[in-house]
This record gives sequence, structure tokens and C-alpha cells, in this order.
Amino acid sequence: MTLRRRIAVLSTGRQDWGILRELCRLLRDDPGFDLQLLLGGMHCSDRFGRTSRLVIEEGFEPREQLSWIPETGALEAERQAGEATRMVAQALRKNKAEALLLVGDRFETAAATLGATLARLPIIHLHGGEETEGAFDNALRHAITKLSHLHFTSHPQHTARIVAMGEDPATVHTVGAPGLDNLLRKDLADRAELEQSLGLKLRPPVVVVTLHPVTLSGNPAEEVAALVAAMDAVEATYIITLPNVDPGNEFVRHALMQAAKKPARAAVDALGERRFWGLLRIADAMLGNSSSALIEAPAVGLPAVNIGERQKGRLRGENVLDAQPEKEAIVAALQRALTPQFRKISNATPAPFGKGGASAKIVSVLRAWTPPQPPVKRLYQP
Repeated sequence: MTLRRRIAVLSTGRQDWGILRELCRLLRDDPGFDLQLLLGGMHCSDRFGRTSRLVIEEGFEPREQLSWIPETGALEAERQAGEATRMVAQALRKNKAEALLLVGDRFETAAATLGATLARLPIIHLHGGEETEGAFDNALRHAITKLSHLHFTSHPQHTARIVAMGEDPATVHTVGAPGLDNLLRKDLADRAELEQSLGLKLRPPVVVVTLHPVTLSGNPAEEVAALVAAMDAVEATYIITLPNVDPGNEFVRHALMQAAKKPARAAVDALGERRFWGLLRIADAMLGNSSSALIEAPAVGLPAVNIGERQKGRLRGENVLDAQPEKEAIVAALQRALTPQFRKISNATPAPFGKGGASAKIVSVLRAWTPPQPPVKRLYQP
């Protein structure tokens, strides 16, 4: 009997489930793997829409649900990080996982990485080597890289950066962005389904809005005020996805929910992958400071206005217009993004991170990979 490789995969919210969904499907259906899906953080919180239900509705059975976000009171990042470290380490030991796979740069992801390190398990990291100078996520991403043993990157530039950090090139694989595998789905929501679920007509132009609190540069209150003022100045149908749990999210969330009370607007905690990608296919622009503008939007030729410094340093295509967090600058960029001329430019721009197929490449590498035990790391010196 062939032993199944026990791979734990951590997802903490909508921001990484879209990246991990297809990969989890392939691991779940492959007889060579035992997928141990760990859902934590925002997935398990009513305050953030309890998006674990969306994962379960898609046919996935989480091995553990880890609730480290308090349902009332303050949302101190350090408290969440401490609980995430403890809960993830315990879940990995309980399920006898052979490795932990995770994605990105968030503080709870870094905490989970520490938990796996303390449990003496190797770590598989997706989307390392990228730069977002305006958020403390940047330092956390690089810290996760240095704690990880196998790396899957979205672009050759990111692979080179990881190798420059002293990681063995044999452990770093350029596969593209796994989240773009959603483009290949056949069940994306159409306009009629979106209108029914959102409760409004998607009259053009349709603009998808996501603004997260900045954590290093800028002022979240000023940025969201400038964004809302720009929305008031440019007539459109605005679909707002509310911010993640980063420090400062309460003020941004409140301001966006108030803005959504005006006509031709809707705000949601999470659309789910079917609706999100269906919306991107019919939208006219994206607005805010989410990585979606730089990674997902170019794959569908969607113009995007990136506000402020949060994504500073991240690779981008010609579909992106950068704007300072000021009303006039945002209005000018959004008006340009909505022109037929700029849409033509966006459609003609090659997508920097591919157009799907990354998850199959990752599974192929994992089939041939033997998790190091003990998970010793050595500095690579050319």
C-alpha cells in the first residue's frame, strides 16, 4: 500500500483561499496526498463573514477550524498572532502532518510559520520574493521565506530575489500565480447571478473597490476619505469588498459601509471565488490598494487604479495606474481607467503572472519532493 503524503494547507480568509482553492482540489483528489485543510482566522469569524462556509459549500472538508479572532472587543494583532502560533502548532501535531503549505505575507501567516517551525515541520511557501514596501507584510513575507524549505514563486524576478536571500535554487520553483487558475473554471457567476446576489443592477461602468488599511506608510483615515470622495465624484456602480483584519480595519470598514449606503453601491465581506472572478470578467475597472489589481486584474485585461504606497515595489503591468491618496489624483486616474483607450491598452498588456495552470505545476513538484526531516536549512552560497 502506497503511503499518502500528509500535507497541511492553511487558509486564513478570502485573501488566500482564491489562491489555494485549485491547489487544494488537486491535492484532495490525488491518491498520493492526504490533504489536511486548516481554516483559521477570518474564515472562522462572524465579524468577517465566516467565509469557512464558502469553502465547505465548494465540497471541501476542513480538518480543523481554528478560531483565533475574538468576536467582540479589540482586534490586537499580537493577540491573534500568539493564538495562531499555538493553534496551528497543535493542529499540525494532532494530525501528524509532514509539512505545512501556506501563502503570502500576513501576520497570522507568519505566526503559523513560527508554529510549524516550533513543531519541527518543513514549510512550503507560495508567493515569496515579492515586494510591498508600504506594509509590514513585506518584512513578514521575507521572514516566512527564511523559515521555509520549498518555494513556489509567481515570477522569475521573485525567484531571483529568494535565491539572493540565500535559499538553494533547487528549492525555488517559478510557477506563476496559482490564484489565476480560477480563470479556467467553467462555473463563474454571470451578470444575472451577480445582480441577484448583490441586490442591484450592474449598470456600466462597474468598478470593484477594495481598500485595506496601510500599516507602515500613510494614514488609513485619510486614504479611505479620499477614496470615498473620489467615488462620489465619478458616477459608476461600485461593488465594495470590505477590508481584512489588519490594524486600522475598523475605521476603513465603517467608512466603506457608510459609503455603500448610496445608490448603485453594495458592500460585502467576501464574494467567494465564483462571484469574484465572474465580477472581474464584466467589470470596467478596479479601485483601491489590493494586490488583486496587480495580480488578478491583468489576467482579464481589467484597468486598475492603485492608491497609495501599500503595493509599492510590487511588479505590475500596464493595466495599473498609480494614484496618490488624494481625491483629485484618484478621480483623474479612475476617469482615465474607464476610457475605451485605456481598456484597449489593458487588454493588450501581457499578464505578468500568467493565466492559470500554476497549481498543477506545484503538485508535480510535490509528488517528487521528500519533506526534509529534521527540517534543517543551510545557507546557499554560490
